[in-house]
Amino acid sequence: MDIRDLKKEIWKAYNERSVWTQKSDVDKFKKLLDELAEPKKVYIPQFVADWIEEAKEHYGSEIDPLKIVYWIGDYISDTDSHYEWLENIYNQKLLLNAVINGYEVKKEPKYRIKLPGLAGNNGQQYISKSADGKLFACARRDYLQQEFTNDELKQLPDWVRRLELRR
Repeated sequence: MDIRDLKKEIWKAYNERSVWTQKSDVDKFKKLLDELAEPKKVYIPQFVADWIEEAKEHYGSEIDPLKIVYWIGDYISDTDSHYEWLENIYNQKLLLNAVINGYEVKKEPKYRIKLPGLAGNNGQQYISKSADGKLFACARRDYLQQEFTNDELKQLPDWVRRLELRR
């Protein structure tokens, strides 16, 4: 809940009652203010969570938010594939907020790549990737890598990226 939500709640309560019952209204708004004051966990990409965990390992059990952010800024070079993320001022604030208030990893969408016109007795065929990185066609199987993140899609050959993606 942010300050705008709190204002809406106050106006809603004000408009719904011609006479306020002081004790219950005061208790309700105290609760709303408490919720507003609590820091909220932010959602960050997995690679940022990995940076934070590496920084924590580097400094041991001593968790100093500024040291962690400094380490990440020093550790991530312009050759890192996610360096552009760190250059963005909004993302820098998000990183600091994640280190201070906690975070949850944002689930990255994954896509399954349908092979049009290829359907066998076992069903529609999809691009699958073996442990050694080779691509092959196979029906939907949960134990195979058949879902790819945007970053993984970028590493696949052009002809694969042109195929129909399914979430």
